[in-house]
Order: sequence, then C-alpha cells, then structure tokens
Amino acid sequence: MGIIQQISLGTILLALSALVHTAAIAASIPYFGHLSQRLSKNHWPRLRPAMFLTFGICILVAAHTIQIWTWALVFLMIGSLPDFPTSFYFATVTYTTLGYGDIVLGADARIVATFCAITGLLTFGISTAYLIGILGRVLPKSFDDAP
Repeated sequence: MGIIQQISLGTILLALSALVHTAAIAASIPYFGHLSQRLSKNHWPRLRPAMFLTFGICILVAAHTIQIWTWALVFLMIGSLPDFPTSFYFATVTYTTLGYGDIVLGADARIVATFCAITGLLTFGISTAYLIGILGRVLPKSFDDAP
C-alpha cells in the first residue's frame, strides 16, 4: 500500500473512530437523567456517585472496544498481520500507545498504524474530559448530601 493510500485509510479510520467515540458519549447523556431519577438522593446518597462513574466508564469501555476491534479488522484485511489474535494484540498495543515493538509492520502499513496511535491519544483525551465532567457534576453534590 502506498503512502497516499495509507494516509487516506488512516484519516478515514481516525475520523470514524472519533465519530464512534463522540456518538457513544452523546448517546449516553440522556441516560444520566434516567439514572438520576432511579437513584433518588434520599435512598442512595453514597451509591449515586459510584453508579454515575460506573455508567460513564462502561460507555467509554464500549467505545474504545469498538474502535480497537475496527483497527484490528483493518490490519487483518489489508494483510499486514497474519491472524486476528495478532491483529487484535497489535491494534490494542498501538491504540493505547504502549507500543511494545514485538510486532512491527512492514513499510506498506506503518503509517496506518501511526493513525491508530493518534486515534488512541485523541479518544483517551476525550474520555478523560468526559469522566472529569461526570466527576465535576457528581462530587460537589455528594459533599452537599453528606451528613
């Protein structure tokens, strides 16, 4: 795969991943209201913050998992890795920017892999902001409810 094809594929996958991530977060927002109604302040004051954070983390885990699986399938489809377990491992290590270096792609897919790492950096930043937003809403109310 040439450099232009790698940049194009990486850009498309990066944009798709960003859309998946922001869509998952946006879709979760109304459910915080539902969760808040179910966990009344009077009945569950200590459980509320944990439930809100757990819900938020579950949304993020699902979004990141979809993205890693997508990257793994692409690495497999373009023939840069021999099987799905290897592809999944490589995608996960690259997406998290851990990059052990025990699996190295050929020149025909290296640039695509850099976009996988950029995607991980971007979406983990968005995830951090999302969790901080949840904490910013939940923690002050938790201290107000304290006996």
